[in-house]
Amino acid sequence: MWEKKEPKYGDQIRVSRGFYTHHGIYASKNSVFHFAPPGNTGVLDPSAARIIETSLDEFLNGGILEVRAYTEEELKTKRQPKEIIDCARSHLGEGGYDIISNNCEHFSNLCAFGKRSSNQVENVLSFLFGGGNR
Repeated sequence: MWEKKEPKYGDQIRVSRGFYTHHGIYASKNSVFHFAPPGNTGVLDPSAARIIETSLDEFLNGGILEVRAYTEEELKTKRQPKEIIDCARSHLGEGGYDIISNNCEHFSNLCAFGKRSSNQVENVLSFLFGGGNR
């Protein structure tokens, strides 16, 4: 679940980009870690995408911020804020973006839970290959 509220150190955040949501890790108004092309060019070039650190304003790019609200079950495996930020920082500069297996949501979940996952990808694959006629 996601809420419109002020983020705290180590929070998972996202912003709608129309047909998908862009995910990151919040450290401060001047420090958000996320997978994106350097330079905030607005050009979607997967081969240029890296884990970068930008301001919150750059991350949002005019969009509306949402902060992840965790279930009781998720809280059992969620890392502490410092661990989340340390993980995010340790991946700065890494590339290897792949929409199916290594996207911005995978990165955010890796930092928060220690494993890569993407609900967006899982939902699309489920729709396409198993249960799309609900």
